[in-house]
Amino acid sequence: MTQGLPLSSVVNVDVVMSPTAATGRNFGSLLILGSSTTISAAERIRLYASIADIGDDFGVDSPEYAAALVYFSQSPQPEEVYLGRWAKTADAGEEETETILDAINACLNYSDWYGLIVADEVISGSDVLDADDVVSVAAIIEAATPSRIFGVTSGDAGIISTTETTDVASRLKSGRYGRTFLQYSISSPYAAASAFGRAFTVNFNASNTTITLKFKQEPTVTYETLNIAQASAVDAKNANVFVYYANDTAILQQGVMANGDFFDERHGLDWLQNYVQTNLYNLLYTSPSKIPQTDAGVTRLLAGVEQSMDQSVNNGLVAPGVWNGGAIGQLSSGDTLTKGYYVYAQPLSAQAQADREARKSPLIQVACKLAGAIHYADVQINVVR
Repeated sequence: MTQGLPLSSVVNVDVVMSPTAATGRNFGSLLILGSSTTISAAERIRLYASIADIGDDFGVDSPEYAAALVYFSQSPQPEEVYLGRWAKTADAGEEETETILDAINACLNYSDWYGLIVADEVISGSDVLDADDVVSVAAIIEAATPSRIFGVTSGDAGIISTTETTDVASRLKSGRYGRTFLQYSISSPYAAASAFGRAFTVNFNASNTTITLKFKQEPTVTYETLNIAQASAVDAKNANVFVYYANDTAILQQGVMANGDFFDERHGLDWLQNYVQTNLYNLLYTSPSKIPQTDAGVTRLLAGVEQSMDQSVNNGLVAPGVWNGGAIGQLSSGDTLTKGYYVYAQPLSAQAQADREARKSPLIQVACKLAGAIHYADVQINVVR
C-alpha cells in the first residue's frame, strides 16, 4: 500500500520547545576547606550529604569532620556540604604546596559554594588561622565575584577586652569587612559553622522563612560565660558569641558581620540580587520572540522585576514601610512603600542614542524597605494604689 501524500503539504505543524530556564545559586551551600589529603588538589572540591560519609573518607579525628559535625548538628539540619582541599602539604608525587590564599583563590573557580569555613589542625591555645591570615581571607572574600561569605571562630582574649584594639575582631571591624562573620569561642574552633548551619537552612522561595541569627541555639557548642563589660566589648567589635544568660538560657548574639551589618540582611540581599538577575535573564532567554525596545517591552521587564520583589516580601526579607532614601521616579522621601518596594524605569524618550543602538534597556531602579527584626524591647509598667 502506498504511503500517500504527506499531510504537511496541507497542514504543517512544528513543535518548538522553549529552552529550560537557568537556575539561581544555592545560598545554603557551605565549603569547608581543609588540609587533609583525602581530596587531591586536582579534584579540589567534593560534595557530601551526611556526616557519616565524611567520617568514612576523612576519619572522625580530622579537622574537616570536626567542622562538619558542628555544621550538621544544627536544627533544622543542612542538607549538604562541600569539602575542599588546601594543599598545605603536597600530594604524593607532587611538589605543589599552597598558602591559604592560593587555595581559596583556586576554590573561587567553583561557583557551587557560598559560605566558607577553614578547617585545620589546631594547636592548643591557638586559632585555626592567625589574625593576619583571617584578615587576608576576609579581603579576598570581600572582593570575590559571585558573592561569598566567610565564617571564622577565634578564642583571642583580646576580643572580650574593652581596651584591646589589635585583636582580630578589631582589625576586621576597622577594615569594614561586610562579608566576614566572626564568632568568639574558647570551646569550639568551628563555632561559626553552627551559625552558618542554621542560616543556610533558610528557603528563600517559601513564605515567611527568613530569620535573624540572634537568639538561635548552637548544638554541640559550649556557651561562653561573660560579664557585662566583656559582652559589651564583643558587641562593640561587631563580633558574635554564644553566651549564657542569668535565666539559665544561652543564645547566639548579635548575628552581625564585621562591618556591623546584620547577617540575615547580607545573606538575604545576596539571594535577592541573584534572584532578580536570574529571573530577568530567563525572561530574555526563554522569550519565544524578542522583547522590543518599546514601552511595552520595558513594561515586561518591569513586571519581571516586580515578580522577583514579590517573593522577597513573601519570604519576609522586604516589608511595607516609609521610604527615607532619595527620590526615584514618582517616589519621594517620606512616601510609604505599600508593597514594600517600588520599581521604576527611565522613559525611553530620555534614553541615550548610543544605549538604544546597543539594545540596552533603560535603567531599572528598585526602592525597597527591609523588614528587619526586633532584637530588643522596652516595657514600662505603671502602678498605682
